[in-house]
Amino acid sequence: MIGQSRTRLHAKGLWGSFTDAIIPGEYTVEGGQSSTGSVVAWFKNNLAPKAWAKAQETGRDPYDVLNEEAEKIQIGSDGLVLLDHFQGNRAPYSDARSRGVFWGLSLGHTEFHMYRSIIEGICFGTESIFQTMRDNGYPPEQIVVSGGPAKSDFWMQMHADVSNVPMVFTRNTEGPILGSAMMGGMAAGLFDDLPSAAKSMVHTVKEIQPNAEAHADYQYYYQAYLDTYPAMKDLMNNMVRHIDGN
Repeated sequence: MIGQSRTRLHAKGLWGSFTDAIIPGEYTVEGGQSSTGSVVAWFKNNLAPKAWAKAQETGRDPYDVLNEEAEKIQIGSDGLVLLDHFQGNRAPYSDARSRGVFWGLSLGHTEFHMYRSIIEGICFGTESIFQTMRDNGYPPEQIVVSGGPAKSDFWMQMHADVSNVPMVFTRNTEGPILGSAMMGGMAAGLFDDLPSAAKSMVHTVKEIQPNAEAHADYQYYYQAYLDTYPAMKDLMNNMVRHIDGN
């Protein structure tokens, strides 16, 4: 998560702000998650046999099956909570020894409940960073989406609903590639600065607006997510130290 500010912003749980990092005279504030799409891929490849079977029967992508089935499950995944720290936490805790956690599992849960809880947990992790930004005077007003998850309206609608901000999509959703092209245009003398390049090359094609009712429904489960890390922190840290021989 990268944002631009006209004022300095230094806060625990965020990176920066970085002076003139992108636009001269402005400050870049940043936060990030260690595990998002990698957790989704791990689950799909290892723990989703029904999704794979249905995908093979119907000639579809397993992700499409997982999204379709998970969308039928109510908000909160029937009480299943996922902490997305599979490779530690970058922001807002900066804890390399934190790990992923599922809790609330019952025999009534399916792989599709687990998949939905993963997506919810990722969205909650994103929101925890946005909330840290808000708490320090930098409230995100809209999110411009880049990368593979932009292909999933289910996932993007959940982000919008959890964080209560619109998700904006550009014609080219591969941000690093588009940014590199913009920098190339500047180097070639086609544009005087990045704002000029952006005006010419970045085109909004779609927005996903948050659903107020869904946002309200997510709040209980978001708080359960927030409560998970402090409750599990010592157990996870001690386990990692034990495994590492420390």
